[in-house]
Amino acid sequence: MSGSSSPPLALHRIAILVSPLGRFLQCSDCKLSYVFPDDVQFGTIAKQFGSHLCSSPIRIPGWQTDRRFVIVRYAGKVPVMASCANCERKFFTPTTLARDVVKAEEYLGRKFDVHECAEPKR
Repeated sequence: MSGSSSPPLALHRIAILVSPLGRFLQCSDCKLSYVFPDDVQFGTIAKQFGSHLCSSPIRIPGWQTDRRFVIVRYAGKVPVMASCANCERKFFTPTTLARDVVKAEEYLGRKFDVHECAEPKR
């Protein structure tokens, strides 16, 4: 094996971040983010991550993320899974709200608001 081989590329773990400022695609590890407008396809924005290496701060001792609400998965326009950016706890939309965008997002937000963060995963 050659001594000049390059290090393996670190792939981004992309999540959808919803905040009062709008929607963003953000790497869960290095926090690189791009605006994700409603009228744009996920893949179009996600391609922008390809030109940057993921320099994950998780590899830095003592690193922690902020406690932030992140919607991770949608079924159509309904949010079905969310996560805490700090402790990575997952929250799921009950099937009774599977067709109600507003109530599903409110439900996930309430679950996030009342949860206690565990130690972040390393």
